[in-house]
Order: sequence, then structure tokens, then C-alpha cells
Amino acid sequence: MGLSDIGEQVRQLLSSAGRSLNTTEPGAALISHVNVVLMVYDDRLYQLGNGRWSSLSDRRSGPDDRQSGLDDSRSGLDESAARAPSTAARIASAAADLLTHSDAGDGSRNVSHNVLLLLPPADFLAISTDLPGVAHAAVRPALQLQADSLLPGFEEPLSLAVKPGFSFNTAGSAHPHQSFWLPTASINALFDAFADESLFLAAVTPRSTVLINQPGQIVVDEQDNENQSVLRARDGVVQQCLQTSLVDLELPALDEQWQAERAMLLASPSPSPSSPILTFRSAQDYLDQSRLHGGDAVRQSGASYAIFPAAALAARHQFDKGKRLWLVAAALAVLMVVGAIPFLVQAFQLSSLNNTLAEQQELATPARNDQRAVRDFESRWGVLTEYPRHDVPAMLLALQEVISPNVLTFLELEEGYISIEGQSPDPQRLLQQLEQNDMFTEVDFARATSNNSYYIDLRLTTVDFPAYQQWYFPESQ
Repeated sequence: MGLSDIGEQVRQLLSSAGRSLNTTEPGAALISHVNVVLMVYDDRLYQLGNGRWSSLSDRRSGPDDRQSGLDDSRSGLDESAARAPSTAARIASAAADLLTHSDAGDGSRNVSHNVLLLLPPADFLAISTDLPGVAHAAVRPALQLQADSLLPGFEEPLSLAVKPGFSFNTAGSAHPHQSFWLPTASINALFDAFADESLFLAAVTPRSTVLINQPGQIVVDEQDNENQSVLRARDGVVQQCLQTSLVDLELPALDEQWQAERAMLLASPSPSPSSPILTFRSAQDYLDQSRLHGGDAVRQSGASYAIFPAAALAARHQFDKGKRLWLVAAALAVLMVVGAIPFLVQAFQLSSLNNTLAEQQELATPARNDQRAVRDFESRWGVLTEYPRHDVPAMLLALQEVISPNVLTFLELEEGYISIEGQSPDPQRLLQQLEQNDMFTEVDFARATSNNSYYIDLRLTTVDFPAYQQWYFPESQ
């Protein structure tokens, strides 16, 4: 596998990892890290799983209590009631006390608490919604765009809870689906209050929806000291939801209408034996059901209609961003290591070759010393022994063979160069014959010929006087 193939695989890994992180539902990621489920029931805050509770009524106000959409102050309250702590602050304070005692009892101190908070159904507005032809990915944006028309009496921003991953195109749906709404200010106040207590509020959800994530039909009939609600769900999707205040039921006409609608919802269609009516009349009923189904089932059901604080989603986004950066950094580190492997191999090979060269140089030291001695001898005596020899007899015999029967009147020999003059009926032919002789080179006329006279310069091929001077007398060049 080449370096380019490895780089391509790393790029594909980064691409797929980035897509998986970007497409993961942030709410699902928050729910997956929930390790504490708290429930508000009447005037107490319960911890599902161990059954511990803390009272909300004996909480005292602090200097920085926040007012929220869950504030139970009303116009006409006296001054002492106006100073009462907000519901959000009281819930957060009770949660801190409850979890502090739970940690002390379990021996799990310094544990980060990610909280799923179950609120009374009366705190939410249940709205019937029906959007035929809308894909599940567009359900939430479509409902948020229609918030003004669905809830015209509310001017403040609202947060929405709707079953994720479903479409209104479900075949055989006899009833519109339900969406749950809560003022955004209430969610933000709860998150800030929990943050002040060093707790992380991951999500809030109606407590009556935490055990509906079951196949088939299920009916939940719930009542506390102030409100009563009935909802019907099929395959984890709430199809109908009725809720009223017990104070309103003191009026006979309203009570009669409520009982009729409640009986109709309970009777048609009747739940199957495998999905009986869940009746909750106390917090203990919730605790028993949560133990029966297990904590994972409660968290999964709570995710169905959970509302996530914007700050919690932002924190999760930052975490995912940091995770992506760490992944990119790790991939780059791997790529750098892989890319450096050829250079490391080359460096190792170069070091090995250098060591081999050093060993060979050490072994060749005697030979180099001998070579140095020879070169020293040559530098001392080579100027005499290597002096170019002029084989004058052989040169004269060669000239005689070429020139005869022509006349040679002048000959000069100096450092391998020869100049000749004489008489010949064909000087050009004489020049060509001299060029063809292996003993002579650089044959050329020294000056223009007149009549039968010739003037020729040439050099002996056996004598290279310039090379001798370059080797032994370079300073004279």
C-alpha cells in the first residue's frame, strides 16, 4: 500500500467521522449520557431508581433567585409570598440536596450528574397536530413555524416536544399526534438553576410519557393533588391527551364532561391485555413502574417527548466539536507518522550506509597510505620519468615514406610540434597523405603555397606536451 493510498483512507475516515458526528441527533446524545432521573410529584422531588425524595416546600430564597415560567407567584400575593423562591430554584436546590445525600450513601462522590427531569403534565400544553404529507425530518420545523397559529394566546417563545423520527403519513392513524409545549424561559430558568447547583440539566419531559415507549397501545391515567390527565399512546406515539385541574372538577358540569371524555378515551379502543391501563395515583406508583421496567426503559421513553435546553444543546455541540477536533488531530498525527515512515526508513538506510562506508574507509587505510606514497614518488620523479619522449628516428622514417620522392628543405621539431617546408608537384596530396598517417595529427598548411612549395605544420600523436605541463606545471598554464 502506497502513501497516497493511506492518505486517501485517512481522508475517507475523516469524512465519515465528520458525517456521523454531524448527523447524530444532539438530543439523543444528551439522553444517552443521562445518569440521574428526577421526578416532581406534588410537593416533592423524587429520584427514580432508589426512591429517595426531597421536599420542595421548605426551600428558602437566595439573593440571586431567578423568576421563571414555572414560578407559582400570582397577582395579589402578599410581600412574603412574593419573596418566595422560584419553582426552578427550589427544584434545583432540592436536586442538589437529594443527589448529595445519594452520593454520600452510594460512595460515588465527585460524579458528574446529567439529569432528566420529569415535570407534571399540567406544566405542558398538549396540542393535537396533524400534518399529512410532511416527512418526519420536517415535522418539528413545521410545528415551530405554526406556533403562533397553534397557540395564539402565547407571545413568549415556546419550546416543542414531539416524537422524533415519525411521519404523519402513518397508515391507519385514527387520531392526530400530540405535541407538548413549554415556555422557553422556563427551560432556561431550570437549566440555569441546576447549573448554579453544579448539575447539568439534559432534558425535561412530561412524567406521564416516560413509560409509553412500548409496542401496541397503552393508556396512562395519572392524578396528583392538583391535576388529572389521561393519555393514550400507540407504539410510543401519543395520540390523545386530556388534562384538567381538580379545582375545575368541583363544578358539576365540568366534572360530568370530563368523566364522559375520560370514559370515551379509556374505552375506545380498549387496550390489549399486554398493554393494560397504567394508573398513577401517587409517586410510589411511578417508582414501582420504573423499577419494573428498568432505568434504561425510563430514559428511552423520556427521550420520546423530551425538551432540551438551548444551553444543553450548545454544550453538547461544543463537546461534539471538540471531539471532531480531537479526531482530526489524531488522524493528522497518524497521517504524519505514516508520511514520515519513508523518511525514517531512508534515514536508517543512510545511517547504515555511513557506518558501512566508515568501516570500508578504515579497511582501505593501508591501501590509501600506499597510494599516497606512490603519488608522492610520482610528484617527485614523474617530472623526469613522464617527460614526453620524441621518437625522432621513427618520425623521420614516417616523413620519408610520405614525402619521398618529393623534396624536404626545412624541418623543425619542438615539444611534439613539427614544421616542414619543401618542394612538391602536388602539395595538397602531400597534406592528405600526412593526415592519413597514424603518427601525425593536426596537419595543416602553415601558410599559402606558391607554385610547388609547401609549408605544413603537424603534431606527433605520441607526444602530448600540453597534458604533461598541465599535470606537472599547472601554475605555468
